[in-house]
Order: sequence, then structure tokens, then C-alpha cells
Amino acid sequence: MKLLLDAGNSRLKWAWWAQGAVREQGALAHEGAARTHWSGFLSSLTALNAGGPPARILCVEVLGRAFREALAVWARDLGWPAPRFLSADPALHGITSDYHDPARLGLDRYAAMAGARALGHESAVIIDCGTAVTLDRLDQCGHHRGGLILPGLGLMRRSLGAAPGVSGLPEGRADCIPAVCTADAVATGTLIGLVAAIDHLSAQLLPDSAGPIPRLITGGDASQLVPHLTGDILWLPDLVFTGLAQMGEGG
Repeated sequence: MKLLLDAGNSRLKWAWWAQGAVREQGALAHEGAARTHWSGFLSSLTALNAGGPPARILCVEVLGRAFREALAVWARDLGWPAPRFLSADPALHGITSDYHDPARLGLDRYAAMAGARALGHESAVIIDCGTAVTLDRLDQCGHHRGGLILPGLGLMRRSLGAAPGVSGLPEGRADCIPAVCTADAVATGTLIGLVAAIDHLSAQLLPDSAGPIPRLITGGDASQLVPHLTGDILWLPDLVFTGLAQMGEGG
């Protein structure tokens, strides 16, 4: 059994992985890399110990050195294996990027591409809907052609919530067109606006090719967006974990 950790900008997602699939999973919200006291936060994961120690701990993270150090201490105190932090190494994982500085490519995006390839999708547009929404174009032979980033649903709404006249409003309904109150206007406008952006931008990323190229979607907000997206789209909630497990087999 492996313990997989996806440490993103606002949540730490965890999964137990065995026989090629997620067996159990969960998530904890945090306050970001600059504001979270990681040792205290990680103590909330102690309940994971109920299942016994994992054979390996694999982590993909965007939080930086303080998180890595705290996670290593947490695992050591439990008597568990030292975490292995995945890197974007094309020699190990077979994905090369056109990014001018590949080290700046988020490792969660890299893991999602590895997950797509593990599931047999050599070419795809991969949409990850978290704190930010990322869209990446993956071509044959593990070639990442680049991608796009825009604010996620929560970030859009929090940004509007800081504006005069919107601050302090309750959460509105997201199915009102036209909306007749500000809360519903914000909820519906951000949801449908993000859907329209994803539809348009993912179409722009599709290569000029005769063959069908799938759109794969994952991330915490995908469930809210999928019902409104047009065209064929494949919802893969465990895509990053699938890629992380696959990347852990290398090196």
C-alpha cells in the first residue's frame, strides 16, 4: 500500500493506493504556504496511521521547503518511510515540456499528464480545476506543448467578494440567468463564465488534426463545471493520483 499526497495551494489531498487504484482518500483545507503552521496541520493526518505504515509515501507539492521539511519530520515521528517528492524528470517519467523553464511547470500539472499517459491517453487536453484552473496540451510521446492558467471558481468569487457592494454577501445560487440579486449574479456569473472560458480555451488548444483528441478534466471544482461544459469531456477525479503512482515507479 502506498500513501499518495497531492499538496496544492489550498488543500492537501491524500489517497491510499493499492493494486493500481485508489482505495481510500480525503482532503484537508489549509491557509496557504505562507500562513500555515505545517507541523500542527499535519498532526490532523494522524488518523491515517490506523491502517498501518505505507510501503512508500509519494508526494507532489507546490508549497515549498517548509512543507517538505515538516512532512519528513511527520513521517519520521510515525516510524514511516521518508516521503519521496516527485520531480519533473523526463529521463524518469518520459514527459518533456516546451516551457522555457521546465522547472516552473507545476508538478501537479506534470502528474496529471503522467496520469493521462498511464490511462492510455497519449494526446489530450488536460483541465485541472483547483485554486487555479490549468489547461495543458499533451501530444504523442509525452510532449507537453504548453498550456494556460486562469483563476479557479473560489478565487474568482473571493476576488469579487473584496469589491465594494459585494463584500459580506451570502453565497448565492449558481443557476440564475438573469440573476435578480447580487449574490446569485456572482455565483452564476463566475460559474458560467468559467465554463465558457474552459470551453473556448480547450478548443484553442486542440491541435489541427483529423483524429479525435480527448479533453480530460480533474480537480476539486470539476463536479460543478462538468454538467455545463459542451462537447465530449472525460471526468477523471483521480488523475493526479494516477500519475503520481505511475511516476513513483520510476527512479
